[in-house]
Amino acid sequence: MADFPDMDYSDYAFAFLKRRLSMICKQLHIRRKEQFIEYLSKSAFRDDVKTLMNVETTEMFRDPAFWRHLRDQVMPKLPEDCQTLWLPHEASGEEAFSLAIILHEAGLSDKYKILCNNTSLKNCENIAAGRINPGHNDINQTNYKRLEDKENYESYFEVGNNSLTVSQQIRNLVQCRHEAFHSQENSKENIGLILFRNISIYYNRKLTDNTFRLLVEKLMPGGFIAIGVKEELPSFLQEELITIDKNEKIFQKPSRIRNFNHV
Repeated sequence: MADFPDMDYSDYAFAFLKRRLSMICKQLHIRRKEQFIEYLSKSAFRDDVKTLMNVETTEMFRDPAFWRHLRDQVMPKLPEDCQTLWLPHEASGEEAFSLAIILHEAGLSDKYKILCNNTSLKNCENIAAGRINPGHNDINQTNYKRLEDKENYESYFEVGNNSLTVSQQIRNLVQCRHEAFHSQENSKENIGLILFRNISIYYNRKLTDNTFRLLVEKLMPGGFIAIGVKEELPSFLQEELITIDKNEKIFQKPSRIRNFNHV
């Protein structure tokens, strides 16, 4: 897909690509490789493919212990000049909206902005509209209660006929950019927190190394990065970052800038 840089999946894990492309062809009624290639000339088809390449299996406050640690131990220690909390690859909005509720309940809504990225226009539109999977509502509420809620969970959502929408107050805290995170200029964002959980499990080693190198370079000194519990930072970054919580996979970039290009 060299003609479409935002659709470069060449360094994703082969097993993931095989499963995902099989599902995509089935859902989009593609029977031949030539048909798939022909349809790539249509922007709507490309966006459908990018939408379906996203894995939307998360829920609000997934792993409540992580969110509790983030709220109680990390948020109070964000760098003084931090302006942005960044989710480089936000598939469906649940992580971003969970973070927005954390900010709201901590009285920090005016201090930080939440920025997320997605290459699918459809997904960005859903996030902007606050639409999340209504089938996850029960587990979302259970996760929230396990987090020691300060307010009524239902007050953050509008429930309709087979729909669940995040309240305007909360979704106003989230900005979704329709672009790949690696093509984005974030040098002026003062990023103090990056959430990149359960994303690199779909990458090969080359893409994992390059991605984490990029993310840590964009993170301001003293900032934090959180990854999934089943993921591992490349060894060269494990030597450079401070481990804040080994179980929850939260790391901090030292306040003194070091060289991250010695691999």
